[in-house]
Amino acid sequence: MFSTIKSGMDTALHELSMISNNISNANSTGFKKSSVAFSEFYNGRTADGVESALVGLGANTEESRRSDAQGALVEMGGALDTAIVGNGYFMTQATDQIGYSVTRNGAFSLDSEGFLVSQDGDFVLGMSAVDGNFVGVGADATVLQKIQVPVNNSADPLSSISIGNNGNILAAFGKGAEVPVATIPLSIFANPNGLKQLGSGKYAPTDLSGKVFLGNPNSAGFGDLKTGYVEGSNVDITTEMTNMIRAQQQFNGAARIMQTNSDMIEKMTR
Repeated sequence: MFSTIKSGMDTALHELSMISNNISNANSTGFKKSSVAFSEFYNGRTADGVESALVGLGANTEESRRSDAQGALVEMGGALDTAIVGNGYFMTQATDQIGYSVTRNGAFSLDSEGFLVSQDGDFVLGMSAVDGNFVGVGADATVLQKIQVPVNNSADPLSSISIGNNGNILAAFGKGAEVPVATIPLSIFANPNGLKQLGSGKYAPTDLSGKVFLGNPNSAGFGDLKTGYVEGSNVDITTEMTNMIRAQQQFNGAARIMQTNSDMIEKMTR
């Protein structure tokens, strides 16, 4: 009896923890909410067992799943603010990182050396233009480079920069014409729920996430880009508060049953 009650309290606490994380990130750019699924322990379950006659032995946390539903677009107005509409992740790399991370947070900016960086300072990866021409995105993620606008190599200051819905970056210096700089690709994974959450809206590829596919934004299977906007969180506060009340009631109910069970044992042992 005690183990059954305890499992109910444990599952309620786990759900409350996940809901609290969703609510606390309701205003985080590019955040994707998570939900938890539960399963029930049965005693003596057989193929011919009658469902109504089975006695449960408690609940168990089965798995956590992340929702990839589109978040609302928030207008920021910056030339480098970029939201993904549809499938895909940006690819970034920290200064001391081996490999890459992925994110939906497109609040980009330029650092002092002209590198395109994410909100937390990671370098945005892509394909640099060659001889003034854009280069197509291949299938190998290891050939991606840190995107850099040559602000320190020009005698004239950067006068304009833009990102197209296909990921192509154009920049102009002084009164000159716009020139190709690089292309921002998108990545898609065979199992997005297999990505490891790193915090700050970043995820790391794992064996569970499966094969990665690279492609240009606005191409078949990939979302397109909308500049001047960032993607907000897909958390619905009303839904999360409803789920929190339900989980709290579950925990309180299990706690009352435990108290009742304790009182019964105390009376029996007097």
